[in-house]
Amino acid sequence: MKKLSAFLSVASGVFAVIPGITVMISNVGVPPNSSKTLFAATIEALGVLTLMLMWLNKEWIKQKSLQTITRISVYSIGIFLLSLFAYIFLYGYLVVDVENSNSLFFPLWAEGELKTYLEKFGSRPELIRQWGRDDVYKVIQSSSTVPLLFTTILLLIIYQLIFVSLTFSFGILGIKGDTE
Repeated sequence: MKKLSAFLSVASGVFAVIPGITVMISNVGVPPNSSKTLFAATIEALGVLTLMLMWLNKEWIKQKSLQTITRISVYSIGIFLLSLFAYIFLYGYLVVDVENSNSLFFPLWAEGELKTYLEKFGSRPELIRQWGRDDVYKVIQSSSTVPLLFTTILLLIIYQLIFVSLTFSFGILGIKGDTE
């Protein structure tokens, strides 16, 4: 059980550190024209905070029954799966690929000029075809600032939950396994 506990503790640390570094290097999963530094730093900070909180509460974790810790871990994996699927869905819905150019990141809802032209052209891809990628980008930035910020914050929260929930699940099992 000690070897499994050590493995789970290492896995927890990996999920706390590696994703942020990967985001910084590859920009994976970060919406276009969003700060990869913000996404990476948030993942790193919350991952380390999760590990620290578990370490500070390790005696409480060790006192709980294996059934309770297993239930908490399963809930955490459920949060991971929900977060992963939500992020994939939202990313696919909000990011529109543009042929021979950078993708465009749309807000959850449109306001002002963007809303008017989306209603006129009927879809995001059609608006891009009619106006061109750069003009649509300018309209998104100028007329839907608040929705775009809200959308970025929502994606950031869901994105970090993917990694924090895994860090927590492996970490709590690693701590509990150390007592068994």
